[in-house]
Amino acid sequence: MAEDHRIGAVYWIDHFVVPTNDLPTHVEFMEHALGANPGHQGGMTTQQRRHRSPLRVFHKIGHYHSIGSFLQDKMLPPGQELGKATASKGFFVRAGDLDEHLARLDEYQIPHTDPIVTSEGGEEGTVVYFMDPDSNQFEFWAPRHMPPAAMEADNPTRVGRTSHATIEARDLSRSADFFTKFCAIDPIQSADIPKDTLVFRLEGGGRLILKQVDELSERTGGHNLWFGQHLALTVRDDEFLGSYQRFWDELPESEYIPFSDPNGPSFDEKQLGPRTELHGPAALSERREEFLKQRGTYFYDWDDNAFHLVGGQPLEGSMAHYRTVADERLFFA
Repeated sequence: MAEDHRIGAVYWIDHFVVPTNDLPTHVEFMEHALGANPGHQGGMTTQQRRHRSPLRVFHKIGHYHSIGSFLQDKMLPPGQELGKATASKGFFVRAGDLDEHLARLDEYQIPHTDPIVTSEGGEEGTVVYFMDPDSNQFEFWAPRHMPPAAMEADNPTRVGRTSHATIEARDLSRSADFFTKFCAIDPIQSADIPKDTLVFRLEGGGRLILKQVDELSERTGGHNLWFGQHLALTVRDDEFLGSYQRFWDELPESEYIPFSDPNGPSFDEKQLGPRTELHGPAALSERREEFLKQRGTYFYDWDDNAFHLVGGQPLEGSMAHYRTVADERLFFA
């Protein structure tokens, strides 16, 4: 029997993209730190982009999720202090494996913190912060209570699924309204969560965490500001189009067409409100003019964090395990 759930609820973080200025080095980091295997590689070969393939590499960790390393055409600004970043990504690990993870990070001279016991993210557990060569920050998260199937993506280095993503927000109240409305998820209520932090629990057991900031950092910004940067959120496939319809009914379509200008948009992305926008395959297709009549499948929150949805077909009646369904139907139907 299928599990009870809220219609259109986000279950997992299917994949995410981080920026890099040195793609070969970043591919090596992913292999050493996470045991990731490079998979799909590609790049923009149209006249709108000055670089050619490969501009990006997606890495697989286990079965379900991937990480994208996207080469940038401008230098990344300095990162924040290790363990203090207002944007990071986490991975489930078992508490009993933490010593092994630390030894691997030491072997490859990857900067990291000692294990820290915490409940500030709405759950009890132990976290280790570490950093890639581009100062993107990551976390190994060993929760006291492991969600079902969190380690289903377990690879030889014993790294599980994406456990959470932390992003920036300037107004936690309006962000709470946005994600509750459009992603059908609710904030976790806990006295341990700091006042400058908002935590949503995803249906599958992961989390989306927002940190209050007065001003967005230079690294915050959707895929227009930093090529490809986004989070992909999993919903049930039979609710995929209905979930997007909520965005299309209430959010405006961006006037900016991705990759149409090699110098990027002529306005300050961080001052724009929530919106939708054409996804890359549509914007780059030879049938691009047809797609300009459609609605975009990227969506942006109040702080220019970029997302898109991924459809998942439940296996054995539960979204703890799911088969990913490609979203080309929105672009090439």
